[in-house]
Formats: sequence, structure tokens, C-alpha cells
Amino acid sequence: MSDIYGMELRYRSLIPIIRPEDTFLSVGTVTFRVEGKELPLDFNITEGSVKGNAGSIICIDSRIKDFEPKVYMDEYEKIGFSPADFTYDFFASRYSDTYLEEVYTEYFYSKSEIFLPLYLESVCLIFQDGSTLDYSKHIRASVQKQLAEVAQ
Repeated sequence: MSDIYGMELRYRSLIPIIRPEDTFLSVGTVTFRVEGKELPLDFNITEGSVKGNAGSIICIDSRIKDFEPKVYMDEYEKIGFSPADFTYDFFASRYSDTYLEEVYTEYFYSKSEIFLPLYLESVCLIFQDGSTLDYSKHIRASVQKQLAEVAQ
């Protein structure tokens, strides 16, 4: 049994980024749909790196960690779960019916606060023992739509 450690998310810009060094990525709550219920997960730390050249489509690797269950404790109780339930075994046993419902993400030029559209390429849930579950094929189309339209 292993508790949640964090997540790795890989994004790709949908437009060329003129000044990648002047951009800022913020990843907030990640919401899964598990057994027909929304399961929000919140993390305290976001780390990231950018790959690509100025003026081109770039990749942004993000790691969110330090799972913070207190933020959504009331929601967990309402849907009949406890943070103690959120182990590798919990997610692995529900893997085929679990989908990424929402990822609160902001990506923008830090000086002008112009928001930039993204595509979420991959998502992995990481556990304390280093085991992972890859949800890249479990991303809802609505997530991609929201990330793409954020700049409009």
C-alpha cells in the first residue's frame, strides 16, 4: 500500500512561444472521475521545466507534489472516501473506469499576463513508493478543450 506523492504532467503549447523564459505555469486542483464521482486532488508544490526554442512549439514538464488532502476533506466525506483510501491499490483497482475530468492550469506571459493555449500530452499519478499509474489515455476531451480555449 502506497499513498499519493504527486503527479507528472506534460503539456505542449498550441502556438509558438516567443519568449519561453518569460512564461509562468501554474497547476492547481486535478479532478478525476472515479466511480461516477468527482475526486479533486490538491498539491502544495509545483515544479516545471520548458523544452524548446523561442518562437517554436514548446513542451512544459510539470511535477506537482506534496498531496494536501485537507483542502477537500468535506468533499471526500460527501462522496464516501477518505484520504487514507487514496493508495496505489485504490486507483489501480479502479483504473479502467477512472478519467481525468479537470486540471486547473494557467500558462501565461508573466509580464503581460497574456494567457497561452496548451495541450495536455501525458498525466501520471505518482505514489510514495515510486509506483505510477499513467492516465494519458484517460484525459477527457473537455480537459483539452478548456486548456486550448483559455487564451480566447
